[in-house]
Amino acid sequence: QADLYVEKLNPANPDEYLYKFQWRRMEIERETLRVKGRAEPQPITLKYTVHGPVIHEDLKRHRAYALRWVGAEPGGAGYLAALSLSRAKNWKEFLTEVERYKVPSENIVYADVDGNIGWQAAGLTPVRPRWSGLLPVPGDAGQFEWSGFLRAEQQPRSFNPPTHSIATANHNILPPGWRPPLSYEWSLPFRYERIREMLSGSKKFTVADFERMQQDVTSVPARRFQEVLKRWKTPGRATETVAELLRWDARLTVDSRAALIYEVWTSRLPVAVFGTQLGAKVNVAMLLKTLEAEPHEKALAESLEAALQEIEKRLGKDRSAWRWGALHRVQFRHPLGVEAFHRGPLERPGDGNTVNATSGTGFTQTNGASYRQIVDLSDWDRSVMTNVPGESGDPESKHYDDLIKEWAEGRYHPMAFSRKAVEAVTVERIELTPR
Repeated sequence: QADLYVEKLNPANPDEYLYKFQWRRMEIERETLRVKGRAEPQPITLKYTVHGPVIHEDLKRHRAYALRWVGAEPGGAGYLAALSLSRAKNWKEFLTEVERYKVPSENIVYADVDGNIGWQAAGLTPVRPRWSGLLPVPGDAGQFEWSGFLRAEQQPRSFNPPTHSIATANHNILPPGWRPPLSYEWSLPFRYERIREMLSGSKKFTVADFERMQQDVTSVPARRFQEVLKRWKTPGRATETVAELLRWDARLTVDSRAALIYEVWTSRLPVAVFGTQLGAKVNVAMLLKTLEAEPHEKALAESLEAALQEIEKRLGKDRSAWRWGALHRVQFRHPLGVEAFHRGPLERPGDGNTVNATSGTGFTQTNGASYRQIVDLSDWDRSVMTNVPGESGDPESKHYDDLIKEWAEGRYHPMAFSRKAVEAVTVERIELTPR
């Protein structure tokens, strides 16, 4: 949804740039910004070319870099189209309103009280006649301008598919051979594969079933890693550890020792297999594919020993204290940096490749779902939700963190919908009276 343009600056006047063989003056705005620790507001100069805001200037080379982004287009405010989408009464109206959806790119799913389900890959997508959008393009000749945008009907969608279910997990959702590409970067497919596995069969699912699905921490990569270990002739103290991993159910629960060993071990394996420079760029899919083709027994042994030493250093030599949750945690830090407003740390299950996604660097969760809901279209009052840290953004409110324990434990509470249900659970009313 964005392109980086390289603008040629006038050597005699850096506030001018070349566009279609003419020097144009940049639009310039001057603002001030208060900065903590400084008494006076700091001056800021904002520059714009025809392509968008200038995000970097290289005056030595007489170049500027401008960002064109669909969010700057009319109606590009984030989630603005949700106001009209929420009023759609059927699939036809949904398709009409989704044409207005621009930012951010989303998988939008649809369901109605008649039992229909649908999916639309939504987001304002530029049409690039001569380039892919992967690399910066020159902005001076005007040869790399967007020639409009794709309509929603030109992007992937589905309605009542034969699978009787729809699943998306930030994976590559494009049908084979789809043109033009909507993206080049996707999450690994493991979460989607696990969702499809849980949805397979003819079983009718309840709200409780979907709660378990959303909180599922079964690791598809861990299962594949176990198959690699079955072919490895383990040396020394690795024998006992590998045997424990092979007995493991591949669930990344907070109290699992095997999950802890698996995570720390596989975090060290890429460098052991590919070397320092390349290993840092290798994801778990590439790692597994390599190990499945070639055992790399020396790398397995060395990385396991290093992993066990790291765990002992962090958690001690007593293996009864080795738990995934002891290492894998989340911290909620308030933007103001006030210690009293922070919450956590909390132990967390899963990782970035489980349906309950809890990814982050250094074994700390920094990404994942803060809010989840399950909607029962046959009875809206049976819908449930979970959120974190609470219902209120006011640190002095008793509702500031009243949901955090429930969320951390994967528990849900009713999402009242009807007037009767809402009034039955109301504990506080706020009236806003104009003066």
